[in-house]
Formats: sequence, C-alpha cells, structure tokens
Amino acid sequence: MNGAEAFVTTLRAFGVDTFFGLPGSTEAPLLEALRAQAEIRYVLTLHEGVAASMADGYARASGRPGVLGLHTTVGTMNGMSQLFNSSRDGIPVVMTAGHKDRAVLSEGGFCSFPDLAALLRPFTKSAHQTLSTEALGPDLARALVAALTPPQGPTFLAVPEDLMAAPLSHTLDPGRLPGIESRSTTVPDRETLTRVARLLLSARRPLLVLGTAASGASAEAVRLAEELGLPVVAADLTDLAAIAYPPSGPGVLGAYGDEPAALQGCDLVLAVGGRVFYPFSDRLRPRLPEGARLIHVHPDAAALGSRQPTEIAMAADPGATLSLLLEACRELDPELSSAAPRRRAVAELAAARAAALAAELEGARGGTPTGVAELAAEVGRVLPRGTILVEEGVRASRLIFRHCGVPRDGQLWRSSGGALGWGLPAAVGAKLARPDRPVVLMVGDGTLHFSVQALWTAVAQGAGLVAVVLDNGGYLAVKRAIENLLEVPLDPRTHPGTELPGIDHLAAARAYGAEAVMARSAAEVAEAVEDGLRAGGVRLVVAPVARIRP
Repeated sequence: MNGAEAFVTTLRAFGVDTFFGLPGSTEAPLLEALRAQAEIRYVLTLHEGVAASMADGYARASGRPGVLGLHTTVGTMNGMSQLFNSSRDGIPVVMTAGHKDRAVLSEGGFCSFPDLAALLRPFTKSAHQTLSTEALGPDLARALVAALTPPQGPTFLAVPEDLMAAPLSHTLDPGRLPGIESRSTTVPDRETLTRVARLLLSARRPLLVLGTAASGASAEAVRLAEELGLPVVAADLTDLAAIAYPPSGPGVLGAYGDEPAALQGCDLVLAVGGRVFYPFSDRLRPRLPEGARLIHVHPDAAALGSRQPTEIAMAADPGATLSLLLEACRELDPELSSAAPRRRAVAELAAARAAALAAELEGARGGTPTGVAELAAEVGRVLPRGTILVEEGVRASRLIFRHCGVPRDGQLWRSSGGALGWGLPAAVGAKLARPDRPVVLMVGDGTLHFSVQALWTAVAQGAGLVAVVLDNGGYLAVKRAIENLLEVPLDPRTHPGTELPGIDHLAAARAYGAEAVMARSAAEVAEAVEDGLRAGGVRLVVAPVARIRP
C-alpha cells in the first residue's frame, strides 16, 4: 500500500463517496488510486474555487464532510476565498492539496512555498502538512474529525507528492484511525437555564433571534416561540447562511433590523446560533434595542460576548438548549401565563408586516424590466416541496428573503463569507448530494460569472438544477456604495467598475452544455423554473430585472 492508497482507504473509512477536485501533476498517485478502486466518485471542476464551493454545498446537503483535492500552492490559493466562506458558515469542508515533493520544497523550486498550511491556519479548524507516509492516513482522519466536531468548520491538509507515491511499511488498518463514535451535545446547567427562564417569563417584549448555527433546530424554535408567544426574526442577512425557522411561520417578522416594529420596546433578546451582531460596515451595524438585555446561545464559545454586552452567554447546542429552556419555563410557570398577551401582540405585528409586504409587492407588479420582489414571489409560488433554494443575489437578497417563500420541507441557503461565486457551485454540490430533491438557484448576473464554469460540471455529472439569473447589467452593490459616499439617492452617471455590458449569458451557458432561456416577466420566469424542474436537466433562466432603488 502506498500513501495515495492509504489516503483513499481513509476516505472510505469515513464514508466519503464523492471527491471534488482540479488536479495537476502532483496528484498523479492519488488519481491512480481513485481510479483503481472506483468506489469514490471523482467530480472534476474547471476552477479551484468552484471545487471548494461544490464541496461546501455537498456538505450542507449530505450532512457529511465535503472533501476536495487541489494542486499545490497555486490551486490552494485559488480555492482559499471559498474555504473562507465555509469557515464563516461553519461548514465541514476538508481541503487537501497535492504539494510538490520534498526535494523541490527544500530548494524553493517550482510552485513551492515554505509553509502552505500557514496560509489557511487563521480561518480553518486545523491546517497541517503531512511529514511522513506513515502519518498520511491518520493526518487525513484527524482533518475529517476536526471538520465534523462541533462547532463544525473547514480543515486543510497538504501532502507532498513523494509521500503519496511512497510505500507504507505496513498496510493501513482503518480500524486504528482516529474517529468519532458519538458526538457529545453540550447543554447549559440547570441553574443557568432557570435564570434564563425567569428572564424570559418576566420580560415584557422578548424577541427570539435565530442564526445559522440554529438551522437544525427549527422544530425546537417553533415550539418555544409558539408556547411562550415570542416574535421571531432571523439574524441580519449579513450573518445568515441558513434559515433556522419557517420564513412564513407564525410570528415570523423577517430579518433582524428589516422590521423596526419588531424591535420597538424590546427589553430582552434571546439570540440563538448567530454572531450578535456581525457588521457589514461600521455604518451598517445591527444593534441591540436600547435598554434590552441579551441572552446569547452559540455552539462556538468564541462567538459569545464578542460584540455586545451580554447578560448570559451559553456555549451550547441550540436545539437541546431551546428544548430544555421550554421545560425550565414550564417548571416555573406551568400555565405560561405571560404567553397569551404576547401572542396577541405578535399577531398584530405579523399582520402589519403581511400588509406591508403585500403593498410592496403590489407596487412592484407589472414593471418593465421585472421587479425583483414580483419575480421572487412568483418563483416562490412554484417551488415544489423539499426544494433547496440557494441564494446569492447580493443586492437582491433582502427582497428575495422577504418575498420568495420557502416551501414545506424546503431549505434556504446563503453564504455569509463575502467571497462571490459560491452560489452556482454550491447548488451543484447540493444536487450531487441529494439528487432526490429539487435545487433552484437565484443569483446575480455579475456573481454568476465568478463561477459560471460550474455549469460544465453540472452537465457532466447529470446534476439537474435551475439557475435564475437576476440580470440588472452591472454590479449594483458597488453603484449603491458610490451613491452612499456621495450622499445622493440615485446618480445617473456611469462609474468605473459598475457596468457589465455585452455579456451573453445564454451563449455562455450553452457553451458549457446547459439549456438556457430568456424570461422577460415574472410569470415567464416561474413557468421556466417549473419546466426546468420537470425536465430534470441543467437550465439557466436569464431574467432582466429592474435595478433596486436605495
């Protein structure tokens, strides 16, 4: 057994069945080992960032680590920004790199770098370079374990080429690899839960804020909110990578800060699974309501108390904490007597929000080009049950969040890392992990071309999905930033770096083998999405949209 065969044996021991990559010559031993056993699907991409984002989407959809292999220093550097996204979103991605052999590294030769792992160490859970062939399997196992251990996140392992090709002194025994038999669930102690329960029961206007790390605790969040009469908001979109509550569920009042009425008079914020608060800029910084106390729950202790004064901070599992907290409230007040008046207040807020959304949508109808709000509502209307909706609309994100309903059993995914180009490959990765579920992407025209090559992989792998391109002809977020700088609502002048004329999105998609259609109204977009999902292939729907005003 050589190092590459030990590598593949370790992947199989951890149940890895898909390996994303863009190889170079240093990966020759690994590619041969993958070919020889054929139990792990190799998914070739046309850019390293695409491979990293596909692994991210695959991990989200499968619940297993997304594993990829890149080519030495240059491939790693190309994939780093998307691994940063995975770090911000807490996704268990394991990035590996076939490095140059040790003789070349020692002489500073072609593509060498003295400490490649050091580049990724600041934003990964572990980053290491294997030092011997015997250590290769255990090193990879440790990277997989670290990625999967809560709080989850990405890891990195570089393996010099000569170690991949060299024989081991003995055959690797998968049973002796580091591993996880069970994952512990951390919960607050009884005294702390009782303190929090007292605060919740006595608060006049408490608010439940749910972030990405609570995305697996929807049932627990719904139960707590309904029984205690709590209004619910998602974390600010800058901090949100997955929805932790049905967006149209009872008492849902949008994203933090989007509905000012939800914060008026708030005296207690129970924030679960979010980074309270994660600023986009110093000017656009979410803040606690004046006089409100904060209770913060997050599985990562490093996220607690870092930005806001915190009354009680708990490094704990969100789902288990929400369930135990409801039990503690019932022990103190079996009748939950404070819930009834709160429910009435929440119902009034929800009704007012529904009316405002209806008015906003009505104002957007019939425009030319199509308004994003109308388009999002129409797309949401036709999404089947269980749809995975991947969103990277950038400037359009807030309108999509407000108007594109996620269907029953569906999911809405975003990225909070800021590295553009995540959306399309993440959608492909999700479809490869869950071919039984519909996958729809909503993406901006500029963002699409950060990773449009992912269409080729989708077609080659038969990963059928529908991508809706919101085509406003430019980088609107940049344009709006310039207008904010100039303190003008709309500047008719053309600024450098803001316009994208002359791109034929349809031709680009067809060049990669995908089907592509133009849809000039919200109804046409919805019809094209339905047809594309029914047909099962890879379809790009280009939708010219009106530029969103400030």
